[in-house]
Amino acid sequence: MDELQVIDTHVATIVTTDGEVVPVTQLTVKDFENMDDRTLEEVNYLFKIADKAKKVAKKEIDKRLEDGHTFSRYVHKNRKSDEFDADNNDFKAQMIYKYGYDAVLVKSPAKLKEKFGDVINGDVEPHIVHGTKPYATWE
Repeated sequence: MDELQVIDTHVATIVTTDGEVVPVTQLTVKDFENMDDRTLEEVNYLFKIADKAKKVAKKEIDKRLEDGHTFSRYVHKNRKSDEFDADNNDFKAQMIYKYGYDAVLVKSPAKLKEKFGDVINGDVEPHIVHGTKPYATWE
C-alpha cells in the first residue's frame, strides 16, 4: 500500500509596516499601490521566479493527466473544434477567386465568417471538419 505523501506548502508573505503578515495571494490593488519601491520590486521578482516554476509544474501535471492520473481540481474536458479539411487547393483557389487573398490568410472558419459575414457560409461549410479537442482546466 502506497503511503500518502504530504508536502507542507508555504505561501510567500509580506509583512506590513504595522507588522501584519499578508500572504501574497491576498494582496489587493491598493496593497500594490501603497508598497514602497523596494518591496514592489521584490514582490515582482518573486512572481517572476514563481512564473518559471509554474510553467514547469503545469507541464508536469499535463503530462501526468495524459498518462491517466486524476486530480480533484485539474481535469480534462473537450471543446468544440471546427477546422478546415486537409490542404484543399481547389477550395483555396475558389476562395481567392470569389473573396480575394484575404480569404486564404484567415485560418479558422469562425474568423472567416467574422471577416466576410454569413454570405460565406455556403462556400465554407462543405470544407469544415467538426470535432472536439481535449484541453485541461482548473475547476
